[in-house]
Amino acid sequence: MPYLVPELKSRWMACFSPDRLRCWLVGFAVAMSCSGPGSVAAVAAGVPAPAPDAAVSADRFWTDHIAPLLEEHCADCHSATRSKGGLDLSSLHTILRGGERGAAVVPGKPLDSNLYKFLLAEADPHMPPGKRKPLSAEEADLIRLWINKIPVVSGASSSASSAPSEVGSVSGSVRRPAIAWRPPAAMDPAQAVDRFLKLAWEQHRIKPAKPASDATFLRRLFLDLVGRIPTHEEAATLLDNRSSDRRSQWIQQLLKHPEHPRHLREVFDVVLMDRRGAKAEDSREKHLWFQFLESSFRENRRWDEVVRQLIVARPGDAEDRGSEWFLYERRNNAQAMAEAIAPVVYGVQIKCAQCHDHMVAREIKQAHYWGTVAAFLRSKNVETPEGPAVAESAIGGFVSFANLKKESQQALLTFFNQRQVDEVRPKEGEKEVDTPELYRVPPAAEKTKPVVASIPKFSRREAFARAVTEDNPLLARAMVNRIWALLFGRGIVHPVDLMDSKHPPTHPELLDWLSEDFARHGYDVRRLIDLLCRTKAYQLDSRAEVVKPSKPSAPRTDKAGAGLPEADAFARFQPKPLIAEQLIRSLLAAQGPSGEEGQKLVGLTSTQLRRSFVKEFPDVFAAEYQPSLQQAMFLSNSPIMENLLKPVPGSLSERLAREPDVDRRIQQAFQAVFLRDPDPEESRAALEFLRSRSIEAGVQQLLWSMFTSAEFQLNH
Repeated sequence: MPYLVPELKSRWMACFSPDRLRCWLVGFAVAMSCSGPGSVAAVAAGVPAPAPDAAVSADRFWTDHIAPLLEEHCADCHSATRSKGGLDLSSLHTILRGGERGAAVVPGKPLDSNLYKFLLAEADPHMPPGKRKPLSAEEADLIRLWINKIPVVSGASSSASSAPSEVGSVSGSVRRPAIAWRPPAAMDPAQAVDRFLKLAWEQHRIKPAKPASDATFLRRLFLDLVGRIPTHEEAATLLDNRSSDRRSQWIQQLLKHPEHPRHLREVFDVVLMDRRGAKAEDSREKHLWFQFLESSFRENRRWDEVVRQLIVARPGDAEDRGSEWFLYERRNNAQAMAEAIAPVVYGVQIKCAQCHDHMVAREIKQAHYWGTVAAFLRSKNVETPEGPAVAESAIGGFVSFANLKKESQQALLTFFNQRQVDEVRPKEGEKEVDTPELYRVPPAAEKTKPVVASIPKFSRREAFARAVTEDNPLLARAMVNRIWALLFGRGIVHPVDLMDSKHPPTHPELLDWLSEDFARHGYDVRRLIDLLCRTKAYQLDSRAEVVKPSKPSAPRTDKAGAGLPEADAFARFQPKPLIAEQLIRSLLAAQGPSGEEGQKLVGLTSTQLRRSFVKEFPDVFAAEYQPSLQQAMFLSNSPIMENLLKPVPGSLSERLAREPDVDRRIQQAFQAVFLRDPDPEESRAALEFLRSRSIEAGVQQLLWSMFTSAEFQLNH
């Protein structure tokens, strides 16, 4: 395989440099050493908290003293899932956002803070209410000390109704005042999103990047909506459109593109089912899972209805066959079913609560984990004449779980979104009897094959589906955050499946409004994608607008001293790595030819070719971009890459080799691969490179250096 000319290597292969790999390893080690497990372990073990140190930061004070205190005394009524009076005390962000009485805390002013005032003996109302154990004077004083430690944002109102709320911090750092603005009913939703972001930028004194060029935006849009870059012909045709609303037209065209539902299916197959190898993929194809998922996006079915079908697993007609594979592939493992569905319906991972209440996100209880598991405990895979199905029993499935103190509890149908389903439970010592009267569709007689899957009159799966798809705002929030991350490179909550109290949203008011809008408009995924793509924020350049800091309040700076917006500000487009499917299809779109001729290049079917890239590039929605040495070796040494560059008839390599003018050859290569002309430095380096080699070898090596570059392998 060819080596890169030094100039091209320095510009295009930066993402695979040894220095960068070393930086990631060092950064990981530093992050692990600073994670502070000691305080969490001490709380778990019941070790008394040390006396507070006046020099301890508000963040540390919160973690060590305040969060455990509020969890013990207040979480029953004021948590992320049960916020009486609209008040959630699980994080500083929600505390400052407040409830019906306004903010619970005014930074630096405990006597103006309801959280502290209502703890005083003479307070009316007095908290905690009723016969609940009151806080001691020492515990109340800890809260007073903590409120005094919370930094006050300059220029923010000190009134409880407009107290600042923090963005991006897990505990005690206050970064900006809350945004009280609400969009007018008639406002375009894309404009509303931009307004929320603009208000946040103004508070941070962040200057957003300039708009991306048409070519950059078109490439970005193709990758996000179709799953590949445009071909040279597609780009030329669309960029020839000079109408003022051409970008909106492109969005609508690509949302109707036949490859759009396939791309969403490939993404959400990984989200819902994980990558489990060729054998699992073959089973999903055979048993119509891919067909169900792709048709759901093609027909733009309501997301809440799609989720309901995944849980209930009883397809009503032929086109829905395949929906049952979501549960069937878990092979009667109720815990695997519960852990897979939780990020979809709650937006959180619950598997850490299997043995005890979550040690970091304290609102996730062990009872929620086992309650969700119980919803699937009566499920059983069966084979019917129409294919695999998931039957459900009318009896059984009653289990208990023990916490770390070995205290046993019954697993009730209690869920993370504070919904609970009542069911008749057998009395102690009573033996349940399974009779046909308990079923809408009875199970097959013993030793006979079922014609259809059994359906009980009381179905736990149906009850759970109602609890999480009806009047459950977490379902909309989880999907909005997921689609935002798909388009913007990271979620409003990051990582996308950790929407808990320890990972507050960077733009809480925006997430609240978008989630309400998504639910109000029928869980319409296509509409959500359309409005986000039409925002000015999505259409920004990925290069930051550099501003020299002139005062202490200027934006945070990098080592060079230039202002640089944070990744979670969305003040510039966040570059994101192509997933395997995007990468191979973009290679074929640029190099060509496609179809059977393209497959002859490498001697593999399209499925085999895609899987070879999936093996090396498995990540989708990775929390952090971590290119590996194996990926670099695959791109450098794989026969697949070498064969893809062969100058067969109709390919880019063949067309470039036939071009007699070297300058034209370079320009055509850049237009096909990057959708832009080379700059003078690139032209000079490429010209020198090509003149030192034979035409055919030079073309293949030039294209290889471009295809393996950061510019090609990132969506920017």
